[in-house]
This record gives sequence, C-alpha cells and structure tokens, in this order.
Amino acid sequence: MKNNIFYLIPILLLMGPIRADAQLNVVIENGVIYIKDGGFGPPDAKKYSAKVDSLDKILRAHPDDTTSLFERALLLEQFNNQLAKATSFTKDPIENLTIAKDMAEHAIALNMKDIKLKVLRSQIYADLVYRFSVSETWKFTSKQISDRKIKYNTYKGLANKYYDELALLDKNNAYDYQKLKMD
Repeated sequence: MKNNIFYLIPILLLMGPIRADAQLNVVIENGVIYIKDGGFGPPDAKKYSAKVDSLDKILRAHPDDTTSLFERALLLEQFNNQLAKATSFTKDPIENLTIAKDMAEHAIALNMKDIKLKVLRSQIYADLVYRFSVSETWKFTSKQISDRKIKYNTYKGLANKYYDELALLDKNNAYDYQKLKMD
C-alpha cells in the first residue's frame, strides 16, 4: 500500500493543472516596477483574473491587508498604465489608477515599509500625470479643463516629491528615480 502512494501522487500531478495563488513576480528595474511574467508588454488581464478575484475577496474580508492592497494596486496600475492603455478615450484608466492610488496610500498609512510600494505609488502618480496631460479640450467644458489642470499639477507635484523621497531612500538607484521625475 505504501508503494502505491508514491506512484499515485505523480500521476495525480500529471493529470491536470493545479491552481496556485502565489505572490506576483515583481521586479524593479531602472526605477520602474512591473510584473515579470515572461511576456512582452503589459500583463494580460485575463491571465490574472483569478488572482484579481482572490485579492478582491481577501480585501473585502480584510481591508487592511497591506500585501493584498499592494498587489491589487500593482495589478490595477499594470492594466491601466501607458503601455496597457495608451489612449485616454475612456475614463476607466483614470478611475482605476485613482483606485490604485488610494490602495497604495492606504497601505502606506498602515505602515507598510516595502520600497516596492513606494516605487509603485510614485509610478501611479506618474501614470495619472500622463492621463491628465493629454489635451482634449474639445470634449471638456472650461470647468472640466480647469479641474483637469489642477489634478495634473497636483499629481505632478506628488510624483516628483515621491521620486525625490525614493532617491533618498534608495541611494544606489537615485539616478533612475531622478530621471523619472516630471518636467
């Protein structure tokens, strides 16, 4: 009977895929954080749908789980950044990046100290700057244009502030963070 168990386990493993919700493979290179999954460009949202559902479920039950807040904010940023959605014809990227910003800020408020979170926060603000920098005055009222300009300046100031903080925290990569600052 003991010998049969040794044969049974490999057979079961070979019969079908086993779903695992492991942590994301997160990399910081040249001051930019991203999910390294072996592909080119932004990650495929469909590929991570189970992970997103799992994180959403965890956050409903435990809204102060900093690791889940970080991972969910990262996924939102990766699915809505310039590479994933270059045009801004819809408001979805701005809304999703704003949610990601709020999640990152919440994790920082809960004293999560991981440098990856701070890089993510800076990157989210930089993404928001990009979203509000596009001049689409033809489709906005003068009040909306004014509001967009205020948000652009606010997010630009915060992105630059957080990149300066990163340069002080991570002196080995200070040049990369300074390079990413907004003009």
